[in-house]
Amino acid sequence: MEHPISDGFTLALGGGGARGWAHVGVARALAAHDLAPRRIVGTSMGAIVGAALAAGRTPDEIEAGALRAPMHRLITRRGRFALFDPRPMLDHLARALGDPRIEDLPVPLGVTTYDLVAGAPRLITRGRLLDALERSIAVPFFFPPRHDRNGVWCDAGPWEGIPVTLAREWQADDPIIGVLADIPKPAFLASRPGALLLRAVSSRLGVRDPQERLTARRYLALLTARWADPVVDNPPDLLISPRLGRMNALQFGRVAHAIAIGERDARLALATINHPSTRIPALAG
Repeated sequence: MEHPISDGFTLALGGGGARGWAHVGVARALAAHDLAPRRIVGTSMGAIVGAALAAGRTPDEIEAGALRAPMHRLITRRGRFALFDPRPMLDHLARALGDPRIEDLPVPLGVTTYDLVAGAPRLITRGRLLDALERSIAVPFFFPPRHDRNGVWCDAGPWEGIPVTLAREWQADDPIIGVLADIPKPAFLASRPGALLLRAVSSRLGVRDPQERLTARRYLALLTARWADPVVDNPPDLLISPRLGRMNALQFGRVAHAIAIGERDARLALATINHPSTRIPALAG
């Protein structure tokens, strides 16, 4: 059995830092083809762009907002266990989006995060949007982990580049258009020798009581242990991978550049399936 994309799909957006601005261009190309996602799942930068889209912002509005308030000017303060404090950026997003609850957004949204203590991902579909985003954007050493009594939360991107697995668990019937803007996690980190080395380092640093107070040493131990986990490679039904070249994750000023590439490569990908008549495979099972 197959589904036409025009019948509804889930848009799964990965991370990538500044490279994630390409997601806005992908959304613009989809809109030009009269394609609107039935739901959105986002990781890290993909969660930020996905939240804006789910809140009803158009790609043009998102780009204009990014140019008015450059993100690199919002993340200048030092953070705990990280280079930067995300709070000024989160406060800006709260003002821009109205600080909504996820379940109140016009388009259903899932925000991914990863619990370093349990070693498991989680999809957040309810609650305060900004709390979910803080958990999702906690890129190791860049933004600090979010620590609470339930776990130590950080970016799920290193374990699955595009949040396809969680998207399918949330809604198994929809085809998935996935966007990979980030540089994939090096496979050697999940190779047998690499995993043994990382687990040895983690054991040396010491991870004992899950309720132990979070320290830099414990955070590094947890992070090292989870980097040894296998790479998840669950392909979407349609993959869009913007060719961003050597653009790095910290070049937040290159908004228009990344968006233009995202739009260009999304249009090329959509042209290969001859929308709207072409049907893409439904999920097995």
